[in-house]
Amino acid sequence: MDVDGVVKVWRFSPNPATISTIMFKAPLMSLEWASKSDRMMLLGSSSGSIKMYDVEAKKPLCEVDIVSTHPRVLSLSCSPSSTSFVSSSATNARSRHRSSDSEPSSSSKLLVWDMKVMKIQRELQLKPGVGCVNCTNYNHNGNLLVTGGMDGMIRIFDMHRYESLLSWQAHTGETYATQFSPDETSIYSMGSDGKFIQWSINRIGEKVCDLPIHEGATGPFVMSGFGGYHRQHVPRGKLFAFDSAGKHLLTCAPYGGIIYQRQREQGLMRTLTILGHKTPVVNVDWCASFNTGMCLTGSMDGRVQVTTLLSQ
Repeated sequence: MDVDGVVKVWRFSPNPATISTIMFKAPLMSLEWASKSDRMMLLGSSSGSIKMYDVEAKKPLCEVDIVSTHPRVLSLSCSPSSTSFVSSSATNARSRHRSSDSEPSSSSKLLVWDMKVMKIQRELQLKPGVGCVNCTNYNHNGNLLVTGGMDGMIRIFDMHRYESLLSWQAHTGETYATQFSPDETSIYSMGSDGKFIQWSINRIGEKVCDLPIHEGATGPFVMSGFGGYHRQHVPRGKLFAFDSAGKHLLTCAPYGGIIYQRQREQGLMRTLTILGHKTPVVNVDWCASFNTGMCLTGSMDGRVQVTTLLSQ
């Protein structure tokens, strides 16, 4: 997916090949595969629409408009246990500077949709002054949803009652990325303050530890070139990913990806650097099967690299 509104779906085995290309009239801001399916995809734009696309049939199934006052679809997350998905959409104004001491200059709407009919089921209520909700993630059974906001807060929602359960100040500045730990006893977060933090779920807002992370892992991501060319990418999407066993962590880095091993005492130990990129890596993912693991790294110049790791 790129900011020009083009999505390419690739088959990586036995040889990398494009199997579908999707054109959007507006820049794309979010993408999510439908749960329990490898053919349905949700795409969120900057112009107030969400499109469902059938990868195998290579055609859009439907396109719906969201609230006109909040056209930028920053995040999409599908429930792993139902046909529901959540969208976070924001106003066009986005600034770190506040118009007053209490109100940020942008706001979000958290909407719960029914994928079968592509209609809004419910709106998750946010207090005034929250600003943009940058990221959303379900837990393994879809009962809980964790979000990270422009106000630096982490919020956990009960998706049966559609109400906020817990919230706490996680970062000084924005919370860019949040994720449940593989055993779901903790939540990990990255923020604009450059910190990577592990939080306890059982004890509200209690920090388990500040994890040592390399500089630049949380952005901002900058690409420069000849003639004074300068471009900055606001962190969005998957900034870190765990392997299937939850023992290793893949993160973004200036010219590749960096893998850490989780340890009880030290927290994280740097174990491997994945090279191959000429510009900053801005998104990562990790899939694993049997004795091999595949790391995906995507950089600012539109390059996606698939690296296969062999177990030892």
